[in-house]
Amino acid sequence: MLTNRRKFHRIPVDEKCTVNVDGAKLECSLIDQSINGAKIAGLDFLVVPFGKKLSIDCDGEVFEAVIRGVTRGENSEMHIGIQRAETIDESEQSSDAMLLNCFIRHEGNLMVCIPISAQPDGYVKVQLWDGMQFPIRYSSLETMNRTERYTSLMSGSNLKMIADLYGFGAVPMAHAADKIFEFEFGKLENCNAKQAYALGR
Repeated sequence: MLTNRRKFHRIPVDEKCTVNVDGAKLECSLIDQSINGAKIAGLDFLVVPFGKKLSIDCDGEVFEAVIRGVTRGENSEMHIGIQRAETIDESEQSSDAMLLNCFIRHEGNLMVCIPISAQPDGYVKVQLWDGMQFPIRYSSLETMNRTERYTSLMSGSNLKMIADLYGFGAVPMAHAADKIFEFEFGKLENCNAKQAYALGR
């Protein structure tokens, strides 16, 4: 049950629950909880925007929540941090930043894409940043959260090629990683590029 939570402490749990998001009901697991939120595992999302709304049904208790973070577990499984809707400060600024993004490989480089629709035989239709659309095998898609992506950009050697493909090749190389990161994930006050890198070190 989600009752009797201790304030400011995360309590490890292992309970089955159902997430309702965009009209779809998905089975997952509640793996920890706190006074104002929880963490869930078992959802195979390709993209996750900051503040995405969903509802959770855990053992008959249903509550509304928003997504606040995405991390990886020890076995690379996705952990989604949620906050109960009633605990959110109404004065808080909204954001269209992404917490998890979908990528395809182009000449060895990861390039952001948007999954549009499922296709037959294990394919998914994606759209690139320039509007181009095409089907690709689902298994060819890769996902990265903010920390993972910025860390990879800081250790990568092809920033110039990625910047050129995105259309801002004139940006000084000293700022290329930050520009690419914000182009792909957007700005988020409590998780900007440098904070993401620091978290990943």
